[in-house]
Amino acid sequence: MKNILKTLSHNKVIKTGLILITISAGFFCIGESGLFKLTDGTAFGAFGINYLLSLVFFFVILCNKGFKSLQNWALLLVLWFISAFALNRSMNVFDNSVPWLCAVIWLSSLGLIFSVFWDDLGRIGKHLVVFLLGIALLLFIYYSVYLISLYIVSVFGIIALGISLHSFVPVGLTIITVKILRQTLKDGRSLKIALAAGVAIPLVACGVFTWQWKSIDKQINLAINHNTLAEGKLPNWIVVAQNIPKNEMAQKIIKAGIVYTTVNLNGNWFWRDWQHASFDEPKKHDPLIVIASLFGGGLSLDEGDRIKILEAMYDSRHQAQERLWNGDKLKTASVLTNIQLFPEYRLAYTEKTLTIHNDETRGWGERGEAIYTFHLPEGSVVSSLSLWINGKEEKSRLTTKAKADSAYHQVVGVEQHDPSVLHWQEGNTVSVRIFPCTPQENRRFKVGITSPLLKQGDMLSYQGVYFDGPPAAGATETIQVSFNKKPEGLSMPGFNDTGNNTYMADRTYQPDEQITFKAPPLAITPFAFAGHGYRLKEYQPQTRAFNPERIYLDLNAQWTFGELLELWPAIKNKKVYYYDGKLEKLTADNFEQVYNRMSKLNFSIFPVNEIKHPETALLITKGSEASPNLRDLDESEFGKSLTAYLPKAAPIQLYNIGANLSPYLKALKEMRVFDYNNGDMALLQNYLAKHRFINRQEDSAHVVIAQAGLMIEQTTDTLTTGKAPDHLLRLFAYNDIMKKVGPHYFDKTYVQPDIIDEANQAFIASPVSSLIVLESQEDYDRFGIEANKNSLQNASAKSSGAVPEPGEWLLILVVVAVINFLVYKYKYVQPEL
Repeated sequence: MKNILKTLSHNKVIKTGLILITISAGFFCIGESGLFKLTDGTAFGAFGINYLLSLVFFFVILCNKGFKSLQNWALLLVLWFISAFALNRSMNVFDNSVPWLCAVIWLSSLGLIFSVFWDDLGRIGKHLVVFLLGIALLLFIYYSVYLISLYIVSVFGIIALGISLHSFVPVGLTIITVKILRQTLKDGRSLKIALAAGVAIPLVACGVFTWQWKSIDKQINLAINHNTLAEGKLPNWIVVAQNIPKNEMAQKIIKAGIVYTTVNLNGNWFWRDWQHASFDEPKKHDPLIVIASLFGGGLSLDEGDRIKILEAMYDSRHQAQERLWNGDKLKTASVLTNIQLFPEYRLAYTEKTLTIHNDETRGWGERGEAIYTFHLPEGSVVSSLSLWINGKEEKSRLTTKAKADSAYHQVVGVEQHDPSVLHWQEGNTVSVRIFPCTPQENRRFKVGITSPLLKQGDMLSYQGVYFDGPPAAGATETIQVSFNKKPEGLSMPGFNDTGNNTYMADRTYQPDEQITFKAPPLAITPFAFAGHGYRLKEYQPQTRAFNPERIYLDLNAQWTFGELLELWPAIKNKKVYYYDGKLEKLTADNFEQVYNRMSKLNFSIFPVNEIKHPETALLITKGSEASPNLRDLDESEFGKSLTAYLPKAAPIQLYNIGANLSPYLKALKEMRVFDYNNGDMALLQNYLAKHRFINRQEDSAHVVIAQAGLMIEQTTDTLTTGKAPDHLLRLFAYNDIMKKVGPHYFDKTYVQPDIIDEANQAFIASPVSSLIVLESQEDYDRFGIEANKNSLQNASAKSSGAVPEPGEWLLILVVVAVINFLVYKYKYVQPEL
């Protein structure tokens, strides 16, 4: 260290270079840290400072006639290297570097800087520097090749303040690194070994990654070939998703060309093809993927199928949604959560009010489209939507999904003024779109969700609503929770009691709330509307005698061999089947072989339509949260078979080992295709031994919400009324609609007037209905979206209790008129004497 300080005291040029590099790197890091918002203008201004520092050092070297020194060139090129990355913020040549690449860039730069002090380093230091220079050499060669297509343009652009010279910085770094290595390697043979290690490690990493790329591509080809030979009914992409490894490496390879830069020798080499499908994730630059795509060839799946795999396996449905306008400059600035809990009804109503800010600073492209995906607790339904237009809250209207979609696309895609639309989606999610979001005004919208509470033993839990969308990191959140009456055993960490059974918390946004309390006795007061009453009953699971003749095992990677061994004695004397392209019989002879093959599947899609004699069949499954949705099977042979099966499907007894159920089976469960049982292996064995399984208690007048331990009954009693929340009707209608939609989900004939009327009455988002806010009455009129009549309308945290019937309204008006007449007569009409 003393030697280095001595060198600095004697060599003012090197000292100046190090000071300028420190300033430039520090300034660059501040910009990358996010502490200051970089617009396109300020980003170019920040580059100007980095560039200016490199020019200062250039003239320092020039004035000191130091261009013959390799050390001076090394420091100057490091400054230009930093400047090049600063320029990349404004003129995107390569996408965001992945973390490991950022680390290699910094280590390579440090290697060059420390090479300046070669004579002052000890033995270990010299070997470390040579090792880093070996890595740096490959990095600089890579960037030199990557920028080849820019060289001709850059030559003609040199006159523009020399900015285009940054294209040649990697070439200069490559040359200077080679020259430094030629000098340093004279000091010993062991240094050559250090260099070899520095070069070999990146090359081996590239080789391994390229081998894995080819391996996964081979697995893709084999899965497609086997599916084709077997005349499989599942789409090729689903079969591929079942069979390829589910890990970060495979995810990167699937994202190649969609998120990660790849080589396209038939097009524009390294430059992105702007015709790529929409996928809302920042583009990234990973040299491993670039090199693998060059030497490993293209993948055997088209981009659309790979996006479907990402949706199914890596929870990327939100990123894959269709966009009409860009939204990459949007962020969620604040979140207001208003939770109203009804413990005696085991219900909750949650309003999420979100404020969207647009950071766009360019004069063009200021209008952004915000897309949110809200994840709801199981059994929940959206019952309100509002959008603030010109500072005023405008509430939504409910219409068919087709009308809402048509209006939104016309208004946003063509006319470009204010709408918001909310659509129901599979998997307990809804999507919300808001347009336009401009830098001049923050946009605000509100979504209301009706949810059942989760009952576990004698405790109730509130399950929070979270969302994907414009980033909410750092967003402020205010949460208010209110009760009609404070329940016993209330646990609300982080909340303050503000009086009147209301609690509040201010914090940075978090995607969950933890609220638990003891379950009070269930309220029996009904809610009345439109000639019907809706009241709660305690749900007590009932069993019926059931001795399955056939057992169907839905095998996949979630099963352990121990679980199958444990189950086998209880089912071995029955006919046992599994599905591997077709139904096959499981026996003691093929037991282990079948498990070894089926346990490699990431998920399974069991064809319930192929179960013979469903009235005496038991389907046993163990689900994963990542798998295709029911709608993903649309138009496939598998989907067509389900289309023919569902209208006449008889209920099947299904037992789910554990709590997770695949999205495919979860959708069928919501449509009441199954009599649903779940628990551990011991409970399953007990059911099998006693020949007793769950008995369905639902009919046209009853819906069961098992997770809340309640049943909602529809009655004709409208005389008994009280303060029951209107959410009873909303939850009943949603579950009833799902029962009716199920048989016709694929043929889409479920959009029937009676189902639409039921959704309108409850004012809920469903497979047949969407919520939309338009700017003016004229917009509603021209799209034929009428005001909702005979409807609960948008839910509100202020609304609860029975709504008068039309006849009751008339009676109220008559009574009011009579009272007014009597008061008038008493005051103004004098009796005759």
